[in-house]
Amino acid sequence: MSKIISHFSLSTIISQLSKIWKTIVVGSFISLGSAGFTVLVAKLTGNPIWMLAKDPADIRHFPPYFGMLSNWGVILWIATATICLFSATLLKLNKASDAKFRFLAASGIFSLLLGVDDLYMMHERLLPQMFHMPEIFFYVLYFCILAAYLVYFTPQILKYDYLLFVAALLLFAFSRQFLIKIPYFSQFNTTGDMLKYFGIVFWLAFFYRTAMQEVNELLRREKQAKIGTLDT
Repeated sequence: MSKIISHFSLSTIISQLSKIWKTIVVGSFISLGSAGFTVLVAKLTGNPIWMLAKDPADIRHFPPYFGMLSNWGVILWIATATICLFSATLLKLNKASDAKFRFLAASGIFSLLLGVDDLYMMHERLLPQMFHMPEIFFYVLYFCILAAYLVYFTPQILKYDYLLFVAALLLFAFSRQFLIKIPYFSQFNTTGDMLKYFGIVFWLAFFYRTAMQEVNELLRREKQAKIGTLDT
């Protein structure tokens, strides 16, 4: 019991605050900034603030499992972004090659963009309404971003388990019938959404395996360095 109480002594608290004050500042900035942005959007759209702060199921009184697969997709997008960005940070701190860092960092940012787009239906509704432009324009914009990403990072992608990445792209294409016309596709409203979800799963699988490979390589090099130090 005394050990637990010692963690709450004034000296311990002050010592911890001296180490985490930057994190507290950043966390407060993000929290207040998000709350302020919520208030701003409420004012601009003419909606009460509570409608932007509460869960949609509470606002519209529909079952919380509505949109379940779509929500899972957003979670997987964000999980991919987190894995990539965290791994990129580790690579940067351990002075790994710039090519690997750029690949994981860009992939994390791209996955985050796609997750936010899915969450707020940006290219379907939000962006067309904001800029008074047809949805197809934003489809083309996203396609150009993807094309630029592939042109720049294909050499990196091919160093890993690229079949997972290819599977993800094919499933995304099939979900929008870009490559082939799937029989009876239009008769089932969920087919495209499910194929898209399958694509997100394989997207996450590819970047999870890629990040694990790079992190394991870092650990292996660190272990070898320690062994070398002990030998000397």
